[in-house]
Formats: sequence, structure tokens, C-alpha cells
Amino acid sequence: MKKTMMYLPDDLHRFLVREAAARGSSMAEIAREAITQYRARTAEAEGSQVAALFGVLSDTDPATDLAMHVDDTLEEYYGEGGAFQTGGIDACTD
Repeated sequence: MKKTMMYLPDDLHRFLVREAAARGSSMAEIAREAITQYRARTAEAEGSQVAALFGVLSDTDPATDLAMHVDDTLEEYYGEGGAFQTGGIDACTD
């Protein structure tokens, strides 16, 4: 474990002191718990951003390998006048 010094605003420090006393634990333990929870929420949010792309692009033509043409496909969807701007998701599946 690494020792770290942090500067906290007075209100956060008072909260941390009260919370530690109420739980019978250290201020460091509460800070570690809060950082762990923040890290989990951040990782979950990042994962949901990637998941939002699933189903946006279609690769139904077996003769076409989307991985080989990913730049063209993204340009078709997100580029100037693409389906993203026009609201037509089906424009990329033709």
C-alpha cells in the first residue's frame, strides 16, 4: 500500500472525521472505499458507452467483412450527411 497525502476542503474533512467516528474506522478506510466505488461506477459508465455502439452498424452481407472496411463504414454513418446526422440508422445497412 502507498501512503498518499490529500488536501480536502473543510466540509469534506469534517464529513470524513464524523463518518470515521460513526463507523469506528479510519478516515483512510472510508476514502479507499469511496475511491473504489467511484472507480467501479466510472468503469461501468465507460463500458456502457461502448455497448451503445452495438447494433448501430450492420454487417449482414456475408461477402463484406466489416472489420476490413471499418473506416469507410464509420465515415458513412458519422461523416458529413451520414446517417448519424440525418437520423437514418438504416442508411448504413443498405
